[in-house]
Amino acid sequence: MTRITSNRHSSKVYCDLVPAVPTDTCAVINRLLVLCEKARNELTTTPVRLPVCRGVMNMLLRTMKIRDPGIILHGQRIAAISRGIAELLGWEDAQRTELELAALLHDLGKIGVPEHILKKPGKLSCEEYDFVTLHHQAAISLLQALHVDSNLLMLLSMLHNNFDGAGVEAKGTGVPHELPLGPRILAVADAYDSLSSPKSYRRGMAHSEVIKVLNEQSGSRYDGNVVRTLSRWYEADGDSLFALGDPFGEVDIPIEISDEERNEVVVLTQILHVLYQFQTLYDGYFILDANGNYCAWSSGMEELSGMNLTQVAGRSWQPSDIRLLPVNQTVARQNEPSEEIVPQVLRNGRAQFGSRVVEIDENRQLSVDVYTLPILDGPSRVNGLVQMFRCKGGVRRQTREYVELKLAATRDALTGVANRGQLETQLRHLLDDFHNHEGTRALSVIFLDVDKFKSINDTYGHKAGDQVLVDLTRLLQHETYSGEIIGRYGGEEFVVLCPDTDLKSAVRRAERLRDAIMKSSIGGISRLNVTSSFGVSTGRLGDSVQTLLERADAALYRAKETGRNRTCWEDQEKDHEMALQPVIEEQESKVSTVNGVLTFRDEIGMSTSLELTAMKLNAFISSADVRLTHQEHGHLKMQTGSLGFTRRWGTTIERQPIDIDVRFETTRVQDPRTGEGRTRRTVVVTITPIGKVPNEATFELRCLQLMINLRSYLLASWSAVQDIIPGRYALGLAVRMEQRSGGRTA
Repeated sequence: MTRITSNRHSSKVYCDLVPAVPTDTCAVINRLLVLCEKARNELTTTPVRLPVCRGVMNMLLRTMKIRDPGIILHGQRIAAISRGIAELLGWEDAQRTELELAALLHDLGKIGVPEHILKKPGKLSCEEYDFVTLHHQAAISLLQALHVDSNLLMLLSMLHNNFDGAGVEAKGTGVPHELPLGPRILAVADAYDSLSSPKSYRRGMAHSEVIKVLNEQSGSRYDGNVVRTLSRWYEADGDSLFALGDPFGEVDIPIEISDEERNEVVVLTQILHVLYQFQTLYDGYFILDANGNYCAWSSGMEELSGMNLTQVAGRSWQPSDIRLLPVNQTVARQNEPSEEIVPQVLRNGRAQFGSRVVEIDENRQLSVDVYTLPILDGPSRVNGLVQMFRCKGGVRRQTREYVELKLAATRDALTGVANRGQLETQLRHLLDDFHNHEGTRALSVIFLDVDKFKSINDTYGHKAGDQVLVDLTRLLQHETYSGEIIGRYGGEEFVVLCPDTDLKSAVRRAERLRDAIMKSSIGGISRLNVTSSFGVSTGRLGDSVQTLLERADAALYRAKETGRNRTCWEDQEKDHEMALQPVIEEQESKVSTVNGVLTFRDEIGMSTSLELTAMKLNAFISSADVRLTHQEHGHLKMQTGSLGFTRRWGTTIERQPIDIDVRFETTRVQDPRTGEGRTRRTVVVTITPIGKVPNEATFELRCLQLMINLRSYLLASWSAVQDIIPGRYALGLAVRMEQRSGGRTA
């Protein structure tokens, strides 16, 4: 343990406070309110809005360093890893700054955790893990009181959530919310540093060992795309972590601190202990100052009110924030009290306790005990209050043990993806959302089956068969980027749920998955060639889980009956009739001459968020042998291919180099059906050749090939890509090439 010696010389602290008696809750919270006011004043006097005020950041880092210097080094390493991953994913400077600050502060709660838990020479028990997690949540409430930016707080609040492609941890009855990219990056960076750093009970793992562990848990605990991006960063800049390594074999050097600094550490520790008690004993709580402004809003309040901390940050309490009704009055409201509890307590300074009914929404109500505690400074001065809620049936907090049991009950034991029951539950939620939007939001299902799986088991054994299923699952997880939910339906059958995806886009997605499976080494046996058959269906008004899956299953059966290793879809015969019409449309060329240079320009309409689009683009760069030459906010430049000695284009795409300029554009457009405004996101691609091209048609065909590949990763809406269907468009282009080259195609 680091020793601390007294230094009587005054040092600069953020706020000169004297510790309270630890059991005096009001005195401890009073000190929190003083820090809250201090941070508010600093925020208003700072000309530039920062995610964390400089004085607050210095105080927190100083406290963590005194508590344990290793916490700071651990945070710095995570910040370096997170920054590197975010840069490769195209994040802008402001986003990377928030990510780095979150990495530095993610272990703030550990200053309130005893040494016997932090230094335990073994794995934490479920109870110890819960203890540390609750201190992390208490630290988020402390940061909220110190006016830390709400986006940074949301990053930290979701740090310990699983990246769950099965939607297992989704709350409520709605469609599961996808974990944002920021917490995914932090989770992978935190796990990487924890596994690679030596502990008192084990050695630090090598890079290859850590990546293997992370890949094994990708799709459930970690995002496989972020893990692969981490590997790319490590190959280029991983050496930077050595400068931030923990000292090995050195004797602890005493840290000299002043009495004021010691008081600062004790005050923050006392505050964390009280907030931890609130977090443990109650389902939710919030803290107000004397003016009724929110200082803290616990994670449990979201379940009680439907509002997260970003919705209450920086504003005052409103009666509609928590809808409390008397116990004997759950519907009729004509007898509501004339004055709410909060204004009463702020006015008279007397604590109140009673039973109420919380109206969560129109369909859900919950009986709770409400304890409202005034924060007094002296006999009569009211500085604020704490209102705490406890469910009648006991605290409903989900312990680690409960979460593990829930995951075990809803995931497939072999592959880690959703089992059949969880898959049907999530499809039911998606169908409810589909019907609520009257079918305007597309929903598709991909059903796949491993071809001749029984012969694999018979020839190579069941262990090899199990490995095929595990490897296939990992490949599916790595090849999906748009919030799909993957589940094992039974045996060698899998289902991929595709929200916001129409039939044609889902067919293209299935074809990309089928091609990836066919070209991959699955099962670890060189002479084993695994293929899969696919069936695709799309949602219709009136569909149930059974009818939608049955149509996909029927399409899968047709794929297996007609030769396997192919994709079939519902109403395929009609689509074939349309596709086989002998019509070659002469479409307007996308190539023009700008300043004497051939230029190809095209757009891809996107329905996903910018961060997901960046992840898809990163996957394209990783797999398509594309070199990134320039990167800034909303703008990327890339190159692919190389010239020979003559600097003329060759006959292969590797010898047809091009410059690719990609820009992200966001505009507001009016929906022609509803008249409502909506956000339209567009990826604008401009391509120019490098070297001498034989003719315009050859250059256009090269650009077309790249755009087809890029679209398959970005998965744009079908309405935006109808003009580039390979069949008609490429055929028309081939005709033009033959005409321009005198009957000889390039």
